[in-house]
Amino acid sequence: MIQLLKQSRLAAFGTAVALCFSCNSESMDLAKSLASSYDYHDKEVTLTGEFDSPFFMFRSQNSTTIPMAFAVKSHAFSSEKISVSNVILPMGADKNSVVLEMAPDQKQYALKDFNIYDENGEKYNLDTHPSFKISGKVHYSEMDKPEAERSADNFAYEIKDVHIVKD
Repeated sequence: MIQLLKQSRLAAFGTAVALCFSCNSESMDLAKSLASSYDYHDKEVTLTGEFDSPFFMFRSQNSTTIPMAFAVKSHAFSSEKISVSNVILPMGADKNSVVLEMAPDQKQYALKDFNIYDENGEKYNLDTHPSFKISGKVHYSEMDKPEAERSADNFAYEIKDVHIVKD
């Protein structure tokens, strides 16, 4: 009986590890596809990963959004990651938003300066590296141009109307 219980626990652990290694490969494949095709133009996508500090310079004190980066890994123990940039979040302490808390004389920001609010309004500091599932609508700026003027290899996009769920 004890041997059967051990085998059962080992099987359950093995299944959990296999799911952990395979569950986020879809997010990795999607992140690669976003950067290499227009297949997801004006479609909603879902990714699992961690928010990262954005790659931007402040344009104005009046900005109402922040284009956050979102790091997608194939699994929790992987060092390989793809950074999805331009995940557009509204600034503020509302649901599905971000707050950047910097001192007035602070010149550089770090992950500890960002707080994310999920779809329930729960606050998470990014320095703790929480995992999230986000969904939002993809828009490629190239698709705003007349078809004859579009570049075949400019896959710059934004993800807007983002919903954030703690994973």
